[in-house]
Amino acid sequence: MSQRTNAGYIITDSVHVGDTEFVLGVSQHIPNDFVTWRCSDGNYYWGHYHSNLFSAQKDLVERTAERVAEIQDVLDAKKVMEPGYSPWGKVQSCHTLCDGVYSVGTESHGGIMVHQIVAGNVLSGAAIKCGFTDGSYLCFEEDCDAQVVIRELMDRKLYQAPVNEHYPPGKYESVIDASVQRNHPEYWAFRKTHLLKALQNREQNKTNKERER
Repeated sequence: MSQRTNAGYIITDSVHVGDTEFVLGVSQHIPNDFVTWRCSDGNYYWGHYHSNLFSAQKDLVERTAERVAEIQDVLDAKKVMEPGYSPWGKVQSCHTLCDGVYSVGTESHGGIMVHQIVAGNVLSGAAIKCGFTDGSYLCFEEDCDAQVVIRELMDRKLYQAPVNEHYPPGKYESVIDASVQRNHPEYWAFRKTHLLKALQNREQNKTNKERER
């Protein structure tokens, strides 16, 4: 097995946390010269340089522990945002559509609840007007309003239409579209004349910036 090297250092240790890797390298040319890096997609970032092995090993462990704590904080924050109660009663089932957006069910009814921390980032003002506020959430009743949220999340590529034995390709979106057109014609008109163009322009700008790099 060939040695893994970077910038004149032999990689002797590595630790993976989620999609992030931390490595320890030993200089091939300079005595008592060590480094730790954070790695992602084959790139090495933020080198910490040390003059003894124990110091480098300690740094590797500390950097890994910091990343573990960061991921745990994110998971804890997501858990805090999950609703335990809804306008339709106590939540008995909760499915995450994307971060901060939940499809909830109660004993008799349900809908979609969007935490207000993320609402402005995942929904347009026109979509927000289709729901109502309850505590820290924007709520969309399942029969008539939740489809607006689903349609917009799909347009923003934050949610993918399911394909299964109940919904062959294209069927789920057609059901959602029919509901939105029937129950929220004003939103549907806004989507066709403004939202889709704005999202396409944003995607094009993103593509152009990536090409410039």
